[in-house]
Amino acid sequence: MTPRFNIRRAEQEDSEALLTLINDTPQQGSISLNFERNPNFFHATQTTTSEPEVWLMEDNNEQRLAASFSIGKRYVYVNGEKQLTRYGNDLRIHQDYKGGRILFRLFKKYRELMQDEWMQTVILEENKASIDTVGSGRLSLPNYHEAGKLVTHMIALNQKVKPAKHTIRQANASDVNLMQAFFDQHAKKKQFYPCYDFSKVDSDDPYYRNLNLNSYYLCFNDQELIGVAGVWDQKGFKQTRFLSYSGNMKLLRHINNFRSKLFGGLNLPAPGSLGNYISMHSVLCKDNDPELLKSLVAKVMLDYRNSDYDALVLGLDQQDDLHQGLDNLKRHSLISNHYLASYGEQPDVLTHTSAPSLMYLEPCRL
Repeated sequence: MTPRFNIRRAEQEDSEALLTLINDTPQQGSISLNFERNPNFFHATQTTTSEPEVWLMEDNNEQRLAASFSIGKRYVYVNGEKQLTRYGNDLRIHQDYKGGRILFRLFKKYRELMQDEWMQTVILEENKASIDTVGSGRLSLPNYHEAGKLVTHMIALNQKVKPAKHTIRQANASDVNLMQAFFDQHAKKKQFYPCYDFSKVDSDDPYYRNLNLNSYYLCFNDQELIGVAGVWDQKGFKQTRFLSYSGNMKLLRHINNFRSKLFGGLNLPAPGSLGNYISMHSVLCKDNDPELLKSLVAKVMLDYRNSDYDALVLGLDQQDDLHQGLDNLKRHSLISNHYLASYGEQPDVLTHTSAPSLMYLEPCRL
């Protein structure tokens, strides 16, 4: 007899079924969000991890997906060295299958795959259901070790900003070596900073999908490169849908939008609509100077002020001094919990003597 449930590695042909599962499993909170992956689930997965690994659970009786998860790998800096690490995301369990032994079966496969490895994962702080699950202490689940918080800002593009104080221009092909040397020197100073190969930008490498060199902004002090940030429109393969607002947010949304029309500021999208934003990524400032970020953000905002985008999205470690570069900007912020999950003891990367005090997580790659 064929067992009812089957867990297997996902294939390209499973994209449609995975998209359906995503649409059926939104992230709950005062703002209910759905992180969509149209038109192909794997396009976004390939920008999250350079070595994707997606697993799914099929209900053979109902001929549909009951659950899925991604546990691929990408290179990040760990204690100053490049290291291939796992990143766990897109854990989706259809409402019809929550409870029972579904979660146990899924995490049994996690354990089989992870062995002695650890993985990064990020959960919205308002997603209480997921946070309660990882903290439940169930034997089938890995141990989730708290490893900082990520603050993601949605900065309104319709507000006035002063011009950048520094010399900033967009990158071109002749800047690749300069950018690579700058990143190789400074990116390792923040834990989990993604490793970049700028020779692959503007290529067909799926990890750099829709990225162009001229979308990077370079900040100079005379001839010295002192700051870098890129902009990335991912709407062609990854979208955020604002499904609904609950509690006080229902009223606050209308008040906020009215004030935004009068004074400028972020307009919260209507229920059911997609967020229209561009992301700021690969943020790196010499000496972690907030004034450099302030100039980079100002330049990007001035360039995109009259565009079709409503917001600029940027994420930073909650403890990062770079937040000072965003002072007085009108924005909406979301907090996410960052964990290192393992089936053993707490990974020593959190307590290692060479561990940087700050982390860097890229919202574009979560």
